[in-house]
Amino acid sequence: MKTTCRAAMAAMLAVPAGNALAASPVLQAEQSDVATLPPVGAHWVLPATDRESYTIYDADAGRILGTVPASILGNIALSPDRRTFYVADTIWSRVDHGTRQDLIQEYDAHTLALRREITLPPRALAVYKGQDFDVSPDGKWAYVFDMSPATSVTIVDLVKGAVAHTVDIPGCALVFPWKQGGFSSLCGDGSLTNVGYTGDKPTVTHSAPFFDANNDPIFEQGLVDHATGHALFISYTGKVYNVTLGQTPDIAAPWSIQAAAGQPVAGTGVQEQAWRPGGKQPFAWNRASGHLFVLMHVGPHWTHKTDGIEVWELDPTHHTLLRRIDLPQPARGIAVSGDAAPLLYATSQDGTMTVLDARTGTVRRTVEAHAESMIVAPDLMPGHNG
Repeated sequence: MKTTCRAAMAAMLAVPAGNALAASPVLQAEQSDVATLPPVGAHWVLPATDRESYTIYDADAGRILGTVPASILGNIALSPDRRTFYVADTIWSRVDHGTRQDLIQEYDAHTLALRREITLPPRALAVYKGQDFDVSPDGKWAYVFDMSPATSVTIVDLVKGAVAHTVDIPGCALVFPWKQGGFSSLCGDGSLTNVGYTGDKPTVTHSAPFFDANNDPIFEQGLVDHATGHALFISYTGKVYNVTLGQTPDIAAPWSIQAAAGQPVAGTGVQEQAWRPGGKQPFAWNRASGHLFVLMHVGPHWTHKTDGIEVWELDPTHHTLLRRIDLPQPARGIAVSGDAAPLLYATSQDGTMTVLDARTGTVRRTVEAHAESMIVAPDLMPGHNG
């Protein structure tokens, strides 16, 4: 055996050096490039993730297309022309301390390159949600909800890249853009504050209270159709308020989600069991059909943050239930694509994102997305900023 090994080694050493070098592969120099993205697709979806970003998924293919950096406080919006992602964020120079910076970051939706940063006045936010930040339907203005510590909204001129005005909204919060010329905010007395703004001095009006803020508050996660200025506000017990936003908002009488489903109307008793909306992002709106999707669970009053086990699809115009969709696991947030063949997205406590066919309720795929509760599904129909 030793003789054989020595013979093999001798044969190897006898190979001319030139032949050994010739047998080695020729290393090619690496060429760097920059990947680009196609136009924003109907089934793109952006869950906020625990990796300090919004991850862009192609839900049809189940693959990652890219990421938009954002801290745990970062809120994202897509421009009406779908060419720009805006992130309103608060960061520190040393991660969790140091110099504080409040800003809007502007990213090219084709390359995800950072184009510019717009400095904001100092603000304080404890949580993040889509209604903290939005862009006007004409793409000219950004609305940033602030607490510093009083509540206000900073209006940013996106053409000039500078703060245009800060409007105080004492006792009110969040931003719901009108079809044109302003936004509304929800108030603690059950009313709306309405701020008209076209570049001059803001005009502020107040509606009469329309919901019981003490016993049956409105969820902060109200929905607005930017193309029409029509909004849906849902209460903890499942009352739906149809509102046309404006300087003098038109507020219709509420209807009940449970009554639309042939179920008992939910009350405000702390031991009263009923189907109720709940979660951290419990509502979604498919604008192609006009249908409302609601994350539902069974529980007493004040369980409005409980994960949902079903999604109910409703027709807000006719106040009817169309479908009840069972979820494979409880979900804390939902979103729906805006097209006529919609996908429903549900995020769970373990970070998974379930993709379902909204027309049949069948599961298309489950993605290990490290997802938080907030999830954005861009609406590509004309006149909407996503």
